[in-house]
Amino acid sequence: MQEIKETNSYRLALKDKILDAAMNAFMKYGIRAVKMDDIAQQLTISKRTLYEIYEDKEEVLYCSIIKYDRLRLERLTKYAEEGHHVIDVILEAYRIKMNEVRMVNPAFYEDILKYPKVETYIKESRVKSRDKFLAFMQLGVEQGLLRKEVDYDMVPHMFDAIGKYIMDNHLLQRYTVEQLFTNFFLVSLRGLCTKQGVKVLDEVAAKIQ
Repeated sequence: MQEIKETNSYRLALKDKILDAAMNAFMKYGIRAVKMDDIAQQLTISKRTLYEIYEDKEEVLYCSIIKYDRLRLERLTKYAEEGHHVIDVILEAYRIKMNEVRMVNPAFYEDILKYPKVETYIKESRVKSRDKFLAFMQLGVEQGLLRKEVDYDMVPHMFDAIGKYIMDNHLLQRYTVEQLFTNFFLVSLRGLCTKQGVKVLDEVAAKIQ
């Protein structure tokens, strides 16, 4: 019985190690460039063991992204619960994103939607998070930081379009993350803010550029 428990504990720990190693490799080299052999070699396990735990590379990618999203959400939730206002939380989310983009090979973003299961997960996640997003924006309105006349149901589509434009036109290869952040995201976010919100935004944004 003890041996079974130890085996199960080892497998659970190994599952997490595989996801961490795979995500690091995907971000560094791009998804298509990383083979299952590479992941197995990095962890000094056999490819057979890897395939016993995850069916294929798409399954590894899918589970890696779910874990990564969960950890990021936990971090932002904790940050918000520490008493930060809505604009603080929005900029913290983009601070995390900027740090990620600095480290990630642009090929990762180009490759990610070539995997149907992952693409479906991303689309479904956006739909599921809609109500939470609208409640969050309403909190910003109540805090006097965001304009109440804005149709916030349209805002995610706007930022998705900005992100798609940046990727489709390979702007990460032409401009720095800071330039894109300032000229695309901050300009758009300012349009959602009240006068008080703009003042707070400028103060907070100045600290992360």
